[in-house]
Amino acid sequence: MAAMTRALGALDAGRTTQADKALAEAERLRPGDPALRDARARLQAIRVQAALDSLRRQAAARVRAEDWPAAAGLYRKALAVDPAAGFAATGLRRAEQRAKLHAQFDHYLDKPARVYSAAPLANAKRLLAAAGEAPPEEPRLAKKITALRELVVGAETPMTVTLQSDGATDVVIYRVGRLGRFATHALQLTPGDYTVVGSRPGYRDVRKLIRLRPGRPPPPLLVRCEEAI
Repeated sequence: MAAMTRALGALDAGRTTQADKALAEAERLRPGDPALRDARARLQAIRVQAALDSLRRQAAARVRAEDWPAAAGLYRKALAVDPAAGFAATGLRRAEQRAKLHAQFDHYLDKPARVYSAAPLANAKRLLAAAGEAPPEEPRLAKKITALRELVVGAETPMTVTLQSDGATDVVIYRVGRLGRFATHALQLTPGDYTVVGSRPGYRDVRKLIRLRPGRPPPPLLVRCEEAI
């Protein structure tokens, strides 16, 4: 049969559209022919493999770009086409792990002030220890590792803070301690936000906020009670 011959020739050449048309013609002439079922199965297999090959290439491109969420999405599409696609199952596991790792780094890099508290700082250090060094083919991850290391170093580096008062105001820094009365007092604090409170009998308390950030030494802070009550 000419239509079947054309269909098989198109299948051999990988021309799926032409093969589909020829098979449709053959089915009108000889419906139920076992050879047609075999040809249809072959055509479907070719289409599945072509779809998998395309998704594999697209996913590989996203992996090279370190776009792990997009890569994971493409691997899921491949598994929807063929649940037994080994490359997709392996790739999906890796892409999901890498996407989670990047999200963990972004959690701190998007809001650096998080590491100015003890518990988040400890978590950031554990993340760095677990991540180790990025592979050569992952420069975006390497950049994030370097950035978080610098952030942690900055968070652990004390800075000099100078307070000025009147010798009569009692000064306390929350989470640090009582400094008492003084004219000038210098101390070392790691980056973060600190609340300074001054009190004096017969006067209204004063409250000041110190926002310490790495590389930005603060000017002297005046803390004295001046408003009588």
